[in-house]
Amino acid sequence: MTNMKPSPIESHIQVAPFSESHPDVFKNQQKLWRPGSRGIFGGIAIAQSLRSAQLTASNGFDVHSMHCSFLSAGNAEDLIEYRVERVRDGRSYCTRFVRAIQGNRPIFLATISFTLRQSRDMSRGMAHSASLPAVMLDEDEVADLGQSCKISSATPYINKSAGVLRGTSRNPQDKRSHQWIRAQGKISVPPGDPIHLAALAFMSDSYFLAAVPHSHEIWDFVEAPVTEFYSTKKDLFTSPMTHTAIRRPHLETEHKKGVNVSPKVAMMVSLDHTIYFHGVERLRVDEWLLCEVNTSWAGNGRGLVHQKIWTKDGVLVATCIQEVSFLSFLHEWIAMLTVPGNRETGE
Repeated sequence: MTNMKPSPIESHIQVAPFSESHPDVFKNQQKLWRPGSRGIFGGIAIAQSLRSAQLTASNGFDVHSMHCSFLSAGNAEDLIEYRVERVRDGRSYCTRFVRAIQGNRPIFLATISFTLRQSRDMSRGMAHSASLPAVMLDEDEVADLGQSCKISSATPYINKSAGVLRGTSRNPQDKRSHQWIRAQGKISVPPGDPIHLAALAFMSDSYFLAAVPHSHEIWDFVEAPVTEFYSTKKDLFTSPMTHTAIRRPHLETEHKKGVNVSPKVAMMVSLDHTIYFHGVERLRVDEWLLCEVNTSWAGNGRGLVHQKIWTKDGVLVATCIQEVSFLSFLHEWIAMLTVPGNRETGE
């Protein structure tokens, strides 16, 4: 056993049985993280649902997939109950269904599948994995990140953007956004522990929402998504020669001075979230992980986003898919084109 103090992300994903009489009902242990002015961070519901299901699975079973649906925004003030249903317990696989309840209504649903950890390779040679993209991490640049960027000690994770590969392409579906991400502080459990997997699930929701508008070179939001936790533009990575920098107007103090004619995203929400876990036996989320995000389709106010996550040494640890709903508008353009004589009509 270790006496190490839990890292911020461990505290955020921690759950406990609701009562002795309801061993399969869990609750969050601390106030829910709310980085913006709207509802809680979606990664909380994902990670705490997974953690609740993990506590009902037998030893030796690791999560291999979870399929989630966001029903409504949670709030940071009320407790969340995670009601776990033991759908199936087999020799090699088991399944759990989790309902996250807040204020007597479901806000989140998850179907979570576990598989027995194999002591030897059962693939009989059928094994392959997507290769790590050639995106370098400057270890010297990020060594003192917490101090240089004045990141709050309560911030669960840190991410640094590398930019967009093929960012000048006319085809949004061809672009690839890359960022490095890791938990802040040291995780108090060994590599591969279920805590690392739940923390990875937490962080997997970090960048999905922005991928669709960024692929269309729309950078501005009414409320910026949770992508960076830094106060100035200089804190972001300098994009490699192969990448185009991601603009983040909400980090620039000069933003919104004068007339801005850029399209703006009014609202974005996650509809669902799927994670497939891969080579996680030695996973450490307190070491840098590379995320690649791309979108294959958008239309009818929705978009589909794909994410791959690798360790620094090239092990693919997760593949994620999310569908998002968005509303964009050009209110600055409309303001510029309004004829003064028509303002009295209210049209």
